[in-house]
Amino acid sequence: MKTMLISGNTHPGMRRTDNEDTYTCRQLWSPDKALLLVVDGVGGYAGGKRAAAIARESIDQYMQTPKGDTLTMLREAVIFANNRIAEERANNPKYSEMCCVLTAAVADATAGTVCFVHVGDTRMYRYRKGVLQKLTKDHSFVGLREDAGEITEREAMSHPQRNQILREVGSAIHRIDDEDFMQYGTEELLPGDGLLLCSDGLTDMVTAKQIAEILATSAALNTKVNNIIALANEAGGHDNITVVLLKTKSSKTPAQPVSGAKVKKTVKTKTATAETTPSILPTEKKNGQSGQPGTAAMAAGTTEPAIAVKKTGNSNKWVRWNVLVVLLLAASSWYFFSRKNTGSVIPENNNPNPQGITTVADTTTAKPASIFSGQHAAPAGPATAKAPDTLRLSATRNIVDIQQYADSTGNQLLLLPAKGKTNLFAALEINKSSGKAGDTIVIKNLRLQGFETGIKVSVPVHVKLENTFFENIKYPVRNYVKPDSTNKSLSVQMTSTVMH
Repeated sequence: MKTMLISGNTHPGMRRTDNEDTYTCRQLWSPDKALLLVVDGVGGYAGGKRAAAIARESIDQYMQTPKGDTLTMLREAVIFANNRIAEERANNPKYSEMCCVLTAAVADATAGTVCFVHVGDTRMYRYRKGVLQKLTKDHSFVGLREDAGEITEREAMSHPQRNQILREVGSAIHRIDDEDFMQYGTEELLPGDGLLLCSDGLTDMVTAKQIAEILATSAALNTKVNNIIALANEAGGHDNITVVLLKTKSSKTPAQPVSGAKVKKTVKTKTATAETTPSILPTEKKNGQSGQPGTAAMAAGTTEPAIAVKKTGNSNKWVRWNVLVVLLLAASSWYFFSRKNTGSVIPENNNPNPQGITTVADTTTAKPASIFSGQHAAPAGPATAKAPDTLRLSATRNIVDIQQYADSTGNQLLLLPAKGKTNLFAALEINKSSGKAGDTIVIKNLRLQGFETGIKVSVPVHVKLENTFFENIKYPVRNYVKPDSTNKSLSVQMTSTVMH
């Protein structure tokens, strides 16, 4: 019996004859799992189309056979695709600027989860009970401001900088542990839920409310896909449009019991098989998997459900034995938590655990659910320290865009050259689109590191630097204004600025 339905389609839109988008939606490994992918190519028709094709083929190939944890495997698949694109860029001048953005997901109806990896401004939504919820974060200046509530959805859709992206697949070689590359995670997927993956050709034209209205209809899934694309084309169809939909079947069985409910199950031990009715323990999701016993239960010493073995003889004696066991467990739990609260620690020696006992606390390390900018793990040092957000630049950026980004995060922003990219370019530029002659341009809360030039100034303005740091930069602020009788000279005012 099918537990889900999937459908997808792509269209060049009303203004373009070529289509640089591509997608995948297919069953994966078993009938209750599906691979969903939307890719939007960047870098001109030939380059964008080629990058999108490499990404789709690479991810399809990598995900053919299950190899351990699903989320880790999906992250590795995106890294595999990224590095293949980067290598072809380096080897083929025709594709020297190609890259892409993408959202990839593996839906598991039986586990009730969807694992996803996301880079750029494609999107994934979950549709539940008439509400369309965005699960991915746009890696773009405009998307960041929309997610932060600084501008409305309509304002973002018409913003002149909506197509400027901060992250892309294929512009440089990456590793799976690069924290400033991909957003990834695992979300709940209940019976009756839907998923929508799409390119920005849809979300630049159609609002979430309009999409939800189509999803709420009783039309077939492929009809909904085509109706959503048609709506984007009716609104102008300025870009290629790709839509992938998944719908899980509504459950006809009672909901799973909550913590404390009783279920009957068979537990196998080394010596016997016995029937029991243990309480259902909370489950933890770790590395994209679910169904592991909760840490609270395991820390208390419970690694398997308690087994009540049926015995013959005096039933009152059995009851007294149960009471004794419960009292002993309660006493040991009290001792454990009282020791913990008094701050006791393991002595620092060469063998802090001579019995060789491994506990959950010894082996479990908390990891951030997302590596999107602003959600990095806390840095080493005092608990009050706050790590700067990081952007890797493959080309010079307009100072206005970068400053808006830094202001939106409210945190210091670290700028580095993209990995594998030469650093012989300016990180930032002040030009005619940044301000006019005589203006004062305020630059604050930035840390520039490893570029030949920090800030390239192409118009005669006054630059005011606040809490800005230049590290390993040959020319922190470089004037490219040709002096003449009408131009005022460049002036730079620095406050809390360090150059070394």
